[in-house]
Amino acid sequence: MRRPVVASAILAALLSLPLALAAPVSATPPTDPQRATAALQYLLAAQRTDGSIDGSLGETADLVIGTAAAGYDPATLHGCTGGTGALEYLAAASDGAAADAAKTGKAVLAVVAAGGDPSSFGGRNLLARLAALYQAGGAYGDASTFSQSFAILALVASGQGVPALAIDDLKALQGPADGSWSYGTSAPAAGDGDTNSTAIALMALDAAGDHSVDPTGLAYLHSAQLGDGGFPYQNSSAWGPPASDPDSDSIVLQALVAAGEDPEAAAWSKGSSTVLTHLRAGQGADGGYAYPGMSENAFTTSQVPAALMRVQYAAVVHPTAGRALPTDACPSPSPTPTPTATPTPTGTPTGTPTATPTATPSPSPSPSPSPSPSPTPTIQPTARPTIRPTIRPTAKPTPVPTAEPTPLPAVRVETASPTQGSVPLVAIAAAETPTFEVAAATAAAAPPLRADDANSGGLPAPVLYALAALVAFVAVAGGGWVLATRAGRR
Repeated sequence: MRRPVVASAILAALLSLPLALAAPVSATPPTDPQRATAALQYLLAAQRTDGSIDGSLGETADLVIGTAAAGYDPATLHGCTGGTGALEYLAAASDGAAADAAKTGKAVLAVVAAGGDPSSFGGRNLLARLAALYQAGGAYGDASTFSQSFAILALVASGQGVPALAIDDLKALQGPADGSWSYGTSAPAAGDGDTNSTAIALMALDAAGDHSVDPTGLAYLHSAQLGDGGFPYQNSSAWGPPASDPDSDSIVLQALVAAGEDPEAAAWSKGSSTVLTHLRAGQGADGGYAYPGMSENAFTTSQVPAALMRVQYAAVVHPTAGRALPTDACPSPSPTPTPTATPTPTGTPTGTPTATPTATPSPSPSPSPSPSPSPTPTIQPTARPTIRPTIRPTAKPTPVPTAEPTPLPAVRVETASPTQGSVPLVAIAAAETPTFEVAAATAAAAPPLRADDANSGGLPAPVLYALAALVAFVAVAGGGWVLATRAGRR
């Protein structure tokens, strides 16, 4: 009787095998370095032939910084078509930002991240330009939060000393009521500060070795964090319900790292959600990011790679010379059509040709004048001020857009960063800046995110396994019942 029972069990296993094979294999979530690489590939595909991202100094500088943070060589950033390099674009574009401390400072950060010398970069001395913008009272440029912060970060990154008055000037811009900073040139009242300005100010002060205002600044960021773990520009309903966005997530994440905070610690968690879980969840299948209510775009994506690598502005990075980004996101070139030869007639037609009547031409109708389109108001979805690449607003944030080339409201300061030309690049290490080694997971080119990574389709695995077990049980029980019945009949 054992043989039939064994046979029944084998039969049950064979019947359940198709169900087991149909169960989807759960995909391993991509690592943060892989996500950073996917975002960089998205930006590479968006790079223009002039080497820029959206014709923007700040976005292009962030591409350079993020590329170096992920372990790739910024000198290889020539887009999908091999156009002008990102560093070359920044070198030329920095000339137009010579009077802007924020843009010049961010240009220095990009040059240093790429392994260059900002005092001799494509025939330009960016540090001399920055020094020329320093005022006797300690302010740089227009004395705004972003100008002061990026100037200090640039000095630290390039190994220069930071004037004590410059640090004092930035600390004086902190609002005494809630510990926040705003994009303006004076300390904000309670509720008028924002997460982006606060994060960049904390990053600059921490880079310079001044942690005295970390408690109040971090307390403000705590108060701004939303239930999804992310950060909005402002946690205020004055302009509608606040919503976390990738730009704010990224710059706050960088500030937390600069302050020595663990962004995944319980102190920065909302249940199981953190700024990192929110940032990861917002990435599209092609690696890009979108501002809430908008489609994916390079502006929103540009600062994310460095944040995912846990690299703040002015941190020392170690890109691998000659290591280029994968080009998986680049469009495939269209095949060149093969011309088809036109056949040559071999005989001469005979017969009398028939005259073809000529049609009387009808008068051509006069084109109707096209009505001029009525201008459509472009209302920004939030009141985030556009700090880059336009002039800083002097009034309270309004929903009126500026001349930013992309429709997304901006907070990050656009800064021009010189490009790598024929001048050799000399690495400069910042003495007071902690060194961040590129994660081991970036040693090989990380694959891009695929649309099917998140869900393989089909029934959930537990359901399929349960069905397989049920089939096996029925087969075994049925076989046993048949054998018992046969034995009883004997």
